[in-house]
Amino acid sequence: MSDEQEVLETILKVFEAGRNGDADGVKMLHSERFTRYSELPPLHLQGRDEALKLKTSLYTELIDFKYQIDDVSIVMLSGDTALATFTLSYEGVYIYSYTFEGRPFSMHVRCTVVLVKEDGGWRILHEHYSRLDEQ
Repeated sequence: MSDEQEVLETILKVFEAGRNGDADGVKMLHSERFTRYSELPPLHLQGRDEALKLKTSLYTELIDFKYQIDDVSIVMLSGDTALATFTLSYEGVYIYSYTFEGRPFSMHVRCTVVLVKEDGGWRILHEHYSRLDEQ
């Protein structure tokens, strides 16, 4: 498998782990140096602990989570660093934990992800997601 394919597989594994409620699986695919700009508040630069807490809580609060990745571009910056860009559409039903009421939720975002090869595999070092206007 090429490096580009491995990078894409890593990104897809994060979404699959989240969809399957595997918080540890999500965490292991992120570098210890992971940072994030999210499409959802809070909008400041998030360090690893905050980013993963918020990211995994999104997966647990959405049921019937579905996603689609399009317009993927992967550029190898060096042998152990890659840049991936893509658009992401995701949806689900957001469950309010206090009332157990659900509300349909969908988002379309533009994504830039930097990955590094660590511990024999690709790990997400940084991601920047920004909302796209509905078309």
